[in-house]
Amino acid sequence: MGVFEHYPFMPGPRGVPAGAYADRRDREPLGKVLLPSGDTVYLTTTYEDAVVVLSDPRFSRELGYPGAPRMFSGFTIAEAPGILTSMDPPEHTRLRRLLSGVFTPRQVNGWRPGLRALTSELIDTLPEEFDFLHDFAFPLPVRVICDVMGVPGIDAVRVRVWSDAMLSTSSLSEEDKLAAAMEFYAYIAEVIAAHRENPGDGLLASMIHARDGADRLSEDELVRNTLGLFLAGHETTGSVLARSILRLLDPPEGYDRLAAEPALVPSAVEELLRLEQPGDSPLIRVATEDVDLPSGTVRKGEGVIASFAGANFDPSIFPDPHAMDPHREATHLAFGRGPHYCLGANLARMELQEILGVLVRRLPRLTLSGLSGEVEWTAGSIMIRPTRLPVRKRPA
Repeated sequence: MGVFEHYPFMPGPRGVPAGAYADRRDREPLGKVLLPSGDTVYLTTTYEDAVVVLSDPRFSRELGYPGAPRMFSGFTIAEAPGILTSMDPPEHTRLRRLLSGVFTPRQVNGWRPGLRALTSELIDTLPEEFDFLHDFAFPLPVRVICDVMGVPGIDAVRVRVWSDAMLSTSSLSEEDKLAAAMEFYAYIAEVIAAHRENPGDGLLASMIHARDGADRLSEDELVRNTLGLFLAGHETTGSVLARSILRLLDPPEGYDRLAAEPALVPSAVEELLRLEQPGDSPLIRVATEDVDLPSGTVRKGEGVIASFAGANFDPSIFPDPHAMDPHREATHLAFGRGPHYCLGANLARMELQEILGVLVRRLPRLTLSGLSGEVEWTAGSIMIRPTRLPVRKRPA
């Protein structure tokens, strides 16, 4: 076997994509990388290659067969069987149809007033100085996903512990990660059992109906995908929100501009989604036949990762890609593309728009408490974000 660069790449300062993406884009836009599992796959670094891999049905996400390439050895949530992201049509089509109705733009827009009120209520409870990540960025999405699921509340502390363990890449053993996943699975099964007695409204009630009704969502599918929704519904949104606030506050001109012109928030959110992904795509796809990409060919049976970080910083699509420009017209790939386009994209976009909008109106003088260089970042996790982010409601 040849010598390949190790992937995922180490992030650069403040969690921005490593220079390895730009280097590879120049010399080998479609080349192999070595994964932590020991497997090798192709990695795309251009926007055009990523779009093809994400959209072409000849790339499969069903990787449960022996010898399939894996990102990590042992259990990972991204490669667990029975969840939406690990399925191909027709099973994927059936399950996505069952879940997608609650995430329509009309349905999501109906949640905007409630989220504004919830955000303002949380701001009122915060002291002058607080940890933006743990006191604000994570609690809000947890409340939102509970409302969407129709579950009055979950044990957020335990969910955070399980989430951190399942997203770990190095700090825990495979046995520890699997144990956390099994505990989380058992907890969600208990939540579902209790919910059957009094289902009410919400996505979980719809999923239970699909399990117990004519459309036949299996019990394992029900539990696994409920777990996945809770995990994605708070971890990714909270991480993007924390990274975004750090970018806006250092230097503070970005936040000051939004405070002066709140109408810019929706376009700013699109740039923040492009710039502040908390990690690159962990999903491997395998070619079911030879597929020609703009930068080369992936042979039948070979794996490939469509890099969101590579695509979203491709200077041929996004000139001066590291700069924040709310007036860009190109479409980022933060939510993917094709059949596995993020199911909760409408919800995540709405959350970021409303939360950031309330922040710049209610706390127009928000500032970092300390220097940005003192902020510590996660290590050994799929999610690259600050470990804590002290801020003040007003400058000291």
